[in-house]
Amino acid sequence: MSKQVVDKPEKTTRPHSRAGWIIGLLFAANLLNFYDRAIPAVLLDQIEQAFGINDAQAGLLASAFVIVAALTVIPLGYLADRIARKTVVGWGLLIWSVFTAVGGVFSSFWVFFGSRVGVGVGEAAYDPAAGSLMADLYPTEKRARANSWFQLGFPIGTMLAYFTVGAVAVAFGSWRAPFLIAAVPGIIIAILVFRIREPKRGATDAVAIAAAEPLTGAGPTSATTDSAVGAGATARPTVAAKRASIWSVLRIRSMYGLIIAFAGYNFAAYAIGTFLTPVLQRYYGLDLVSAAAVSGVVIGIGGLIGLLLGGWVTDRVAKTSIARRVMVAAVCLLVAAPLAYIGLSASSSVLGQLVLFLALSYLLGMFYLAAAVPVVSDVVGAKQRSSALGVVFAIGYVIGGAGGPVVVGALSDSFAKGATNLSDSAASAYGLQTAMMIAVPIAFIVAAIGMFVTSRTVKSDRERMLAAEAVA
Repeated sequence: MSKQVVDKPEKTTRPHSRAGWIIGLLFAANLLNFYDRAIPAVLLDQIEQAFGINDAQAGLLASAFVIVAALTVIPLGYLADRIARKTVVGWGLLIWSVFTAVGGVFSSFWVFFGSRVGVGVGEAAYDPAAGSLMADLYPTEKRARANSWFQLGFPIGTMLAYFTVGAVAVAFGSWRAPFLIAAVPGIIIAILVFRIREPKRGATDAVAIAAAEPLTGAGPTSATTDSAVGAGATARPTVAAKRASIWSVLRIRSMYGLIIAFAGYNFAAYAIGTFLTPVLQRYYGLDLVSAAAVSGVVIGIGGLIGLLLGGWVTDRVAKTSIARRVMVAAVCLLVAAPLAYIGLSASSSVLGQLVLFLALSYLLGMFYLAAAVPVVSDVVGAKQRSSALGVVFAIGYVIGGAGGPVVVGALSDSFAKGATNLSDSAASAYGLQTAMMIAVPIAFIVAAIGMFVTSRTVKSDRERMLAAEAVA
C-alpha cells in the first residue's frame, strides 16, 4: 500500500473567510480596472472632437494602454512569482488610478496619450498577480466560480461606466470630470490590498506524494490525485519551480491554443467596448447618455449573466473532465460569432435586434472568460502561474486587445472614405457599423479555434504538471 505524505494545513487562519475577503477586494479592484478602461470608450466622440482625430487614431489611443500593458505584463508576472503578490496588485492599482486622474487634468493630447500608457502599466501589474492569488484560494473544481466572481468586475465596472460616465460629463459640463472622480476609490482599495494576508503558493493544488512508489515516468502515479491538499497546505519547492522560466511555460502545448483564444476574444471584446457607443450615436442617432446606457445593457448585463452562468456551468463539467470545461468555452465562442453578426448587421431602424443578439453574443463570450484563468491554472504549476498568465495576457493583448480597436478604426475610416455617395456624417456611421459587423464575428471564430485546439492537450498537460509538482 502506498503511503501518502501531505503537509498539515495551517491552524492560524480561517481559509474560507480569508478567501472571501481577498476575492472581494480583488473584485473591487477589477471593477475599478474596467471602469477606468471604459471611460475613454464612452466619451470617444467627444475626445475625437477635442483633439481633432479620426477613428483610426482613436483606435490607437484606445490601444495605447493595452500595448504597454502587453510589453510589461510578462516581467511584472515574473516579479509576482518572486515577491508578495499583494504588493504587485496594490502598486498596480495605485499607478493606474493616479494616471487615470492625470488624463482629466491636462489639455495636451500627448499628455492624455501618456496617461493611458500609465494606466496600462498599472493594469499589467494587476492581472497575473491577481490570477495567481485566486488559484491558491480554491481547488481546481471551484476555481471557475471564484474566477467568475472576480471577473464580474468586468461587466459591472463596464456597466457602471456606461451608465454614469456620460451623465457625469454632462452634469459637470466637461468630458474630463469622470477621469478625476474615478481615481479616488482606487487609492482606497489599494491600501486595503496591502493589508491582506496571502495564501501560500500551491496551497490548493492536487499533489500528494507517494513515498513507496516514486515517479519514474512522465505521467502521475496512483498517489497523484485531483483533489486539494488543503487551503493552507505547505509545499516544498518543486523541480518545476526551480527551473521556472518563460520558456518552460511556452513548452506547455496547451498554452498556444490559450493564447490564440485570448487574442481572438480580446479582439472582439475591445472592438465592442471601444466603438459600440459611437456606433449607437452615429448609426442609430442616440445621444451620449442614451447610447452609453444601451452599451451598458449589452456589455454590462450580458456580461454579468454570462459570467455567473459560465462559472457555474464550466465548474460542473470540470468535475468530470477538465477538457469538457475547455470544450464548453469553445462552443460558446463559436455560437457567439453568428449572433454578433446578426446584431451588428441590424438596420438603423431596428435597434432591438442589435441589443438582443449582441448581448447574447457577449454573454456567451463570458463563458470563455470564466474558464480562461482556471484552465491556465490547470496546466501550469503553482510557482509559474503569474508568469504563465503574463505570457497569455501579453501576447493576447498585443494581437487582440490592441489590434481590435486599431483594425476596426482603420476599417471604419476606409469604408467611410469609399462611401462617396453619402454625406460625411452618414459615411462615418456606415464605415464604423460595417467594420464592426465584419471584424467582431471573425475574432470570435478565431477564439473558438484556439479553445478547440486546447481541448486536445489540456488533460495530458495537467497530468504532466501534477507529476512534476509531486517531485521535490
